[in-house]
Amino acid sequence: MHHIGPQSKDLMKPIQFLKFYEEWHKYRLQNEWLQRSVTQVLGTSLSDEAKANIMRYKDGPDGWAARGEALHGVVESFLKGQELVYAERWTDWVDPLIECDLFKDCEVIATEYRLCDKRKSLGGSFDFLIKRSNGEIVLGDVKTVSSQSAARRRKPAKEQLGAYAAMLCDHHPALPIDKCVTVISAPNECKVIEQKVDECLESWVDSWDIYQFMLEDW
Repeated sequence: MHHIGPQSKDLMKPIQFLKFYEEWHKYRLQNEWLQRSVTQVLGTSLSDEAKANIMRYKDGPDGWAARGEALHGVVESFLKGQELVYAERWTDWVDPLIECDLFKDCEVIATEYRLCDKRKSLGGSFDFLIKRSNGEIVLGDVKTVSSQSAARRRKPAKEQLGAYAAMLCDHHPALPIDKCVTVISAPNECKVIEQKVDECLESWVDSWDIYQFMLEDW
């Protein structure tokens, strides 16, 4: 299927010397490998049952890994104003996603942007940063789910967004973030959960503290 998205202007320049190696899911800053990613930090506190459930539905043509890769690619290409090419089986997810009011008349600042915190030896990538027609700068993360009932149960990614907001403030202190959003993509539905930036930052601080405590406990 093919679509053309909004035209983006000058995108935010990448952080110099920061690279992401997708095959290992590892970040490297200059000549130093970063020890952890945001998703690794947040995954540490999950129960064994939760981790098993995540892995159970990961693989296969309709697993969350394939679905997430396809739809994140759609969002990135759409926001960059590029032609979209995707498998027909994802149409029920794509159509409401690209028609989402959040993206209407917006200016794209960055997509799939790599961030790092050298002090924490931490890397991460956010999905999009946009400026809406009302002037709001919005930091967003996209989550895909298999059904509308799963969308109703899906919680916002506030800890993850808080991590990205904290690193963005470090690298781009002059860029104000007005709002954080989790975009939940389900078949025939796109749900947007808005949160205050301060709430997300506080959640990230709590998650980092728990991670540090668990490392010490090990």
